[in-house]
Amino acid sequence: MNSSTESPRRSRVHRTTLGFLAGAVILAVIALWVGIEDNPPGAILLFSSGLAMVLAGTHRWKDPRKFGLLFLGCVVGFFIMVVIHNFSEVGAGRISHIPALALVLSTVSVISFMLAVIVCPMGGMVGAIGGILTASIRGMRKD
Repeated sequence: MNSSTESPRRSRVHRTTLGFLAGAVILAVIALWVGIEDNPPGAILLFSSGLAMVLAGTHRWKDPRKFGLLFLGCVVGFFIMVVIHNFSEVGAGRISHIPALALVLSTVSVISFMLAVIVCPMGGMVGAIGGILTASIRGMRKD
């Protein structure tokens, strides 16, 4: 489908999604530039980046069940990411004599930590707030 046959609404939705994704990348880069270790402005920027990442995928949703599944998935995903982080952290330490494998496990550890600490809480927040808002809007329309 080329751009001339694409509806204006669909084009606007794609621009909004890309805007959220670009915002997430920009906020993450600024957070790393400012510094996130013991620095509240950097941490706020990093959490804002996670929020923008979640909103990129959810800004079109109108069904409260989707938000409920997002909330539950983020709660379960948090615990799964914590377990993956812990196992890969310990594994990287135990096989430090194999540098390539230790590097892979360290990378998995960092990614799972960031998902558990940044993305899962923001996804849970969006799921909870979005579910409440869409359910209340749907309830108001039925009245």
